[in-house]
This record gives sequence, structure tokens and C-alpha cells, in this order.
Amino acid sequence: MNILISGYGRMGKEIAQKATELGDTIAGVYDRDEDWKNDPEPLKLCDVVIDFSRPMAAPDNIRRCLTAHKPIVVGTTGWYHHLPELTHLCQKLGGAIFYAPNFSIGINIFFEIAEKLARALNVYPYETSIKEVHHIHKVDAPSGTAIALAARIISQLNKYHEWQLVMGGNADEGKLPITAVREGEVTGFHEVTFKSDSDIIRLSHEALNRSGFVMGALAAARWILNRKGIFTMKDMIGD
Repeated sequence: MNILISGYGRMGKEIAQKATELGDTIAGVYDRDEDWKNDPEPLKLCDVVIDFSRPMAAPDNIRRCLTAHKPIVVGTTGWYHHLPELTHLCQKLGGAIFYAPNFSIGINIFFEIAEKLARALNVYPYETSIKEVHHIHKVDAPSGTAIALAARIISQLNKYHEWQLVMGGNADEGKLPITAVREGEVTGFHEVTFKSDSDIIRLSHEALNRSGFVMGALAAARWILNRKGIFTMKDMIGD
């Protein structure tokens, strides 16, 4: 596989290193907006693009890949409000986008368990909340993983219709509270709590390092080759 890395932060560097170890080739690295314009050759030569850039940059990066007829795997979060527009463009151009807030196999199994637990508790008086903790360098809050987790839980609980970021205090009625903490070098911790007057159920996932994200992103890049459409981890895991 010949990979173009978009965004050369921690994840971009680790993906490049692991891909090389596995025998893949790095066509190039784009770390700034002008790189796409000043050095078009890597995009022409690559088989797939893996994007771990920034929320503001991701939509334009996706558009460039679709226009160049290159599949793109997007681990960047915070851009999903552009998804309807980019889905339309992807379908129009016959492109391929694989996006996920988290590429860890473990966290995606965690999603499935949390959703099933929420479904089982829907008829009982439990208050639900989510807490996520990440390193101080993370730009967006709440994390894309927490938002995806909230969506899965809300789909099963009648009392919530959307999520709300809270920093102390309570969420508005009908909104699932998410607390976001930024401290130290925490790779990623997510916890969902179901609390009643008589007990508390906690379900959590902690990433010990980035290797799970890296391997998941590379697996997605290999999986999306020769496919057309919009895909998520659910498509790959269930394939």
C-alpha cells in the first residue's frame, strides 16, 4: 500500500512508522494547507490517504481526495457537520470515505456493549452520563468518541434526545451530559455511568497507548481500497 499521510502530529508519525515496519510505502506527508498545492505529486502517486489533521482542515482535505479519486480514511473529528455535503460529493464523484471517531477495535466493541446496556435499562429509572479524559494537546471537546458513544446510547433511551457538554452542574432536561477533562498525557479514557437511587453501573474503556488506533487506521486503509461509498468501523468489523 502506498499511503499519503495528512496531518503529521502524534498519530500521523506513528502511522507512518508502523506502515513502514509492515512493508507499506509512504508516498508523502501533508502537514499544512499549502502542502496540498505546492506538492501535488504524493496525492497522484498514493493508493490511499490517511487523515489525522485538524477539524477545520479535514473537510477540504476530504474534498481534495474525492476530486483526485483517492480513497481517504479520516480519524480527525470535529467536522461531522460537513458530512451531509461531503456524502453528496462522494456519491456524485464515485469516491470513498472511511471515517471513525476512534479506530480501536476495543472501543468499537465497547460501543456495542454500551448500546445494548442502554437498551436493557430504558424502562428503568436510571440517569445516564458520559465522562471522557484526554491529554492536554487534544483540540476538540467533547471527543469524537464520546459524541459517537452518546449517539449510540441516545438511540436506545427515550428520556434523552441529544447530548450536552457540561463542566460542572447538570445538563438540561432531555440532554445526556458529557464531561470532558484535559490532563497530562492521557491517551483516551471513556466511561458511561447509569445511576439509580439504589445502584450505579459503570462501563469504561481506557486506551493504554496509540497502537490500537494505528493498527485500526491501517486496517481501514487496506479495507477501503477498491470500494466506493461512505464507511465506518461498523462496516469493516461486520464485513
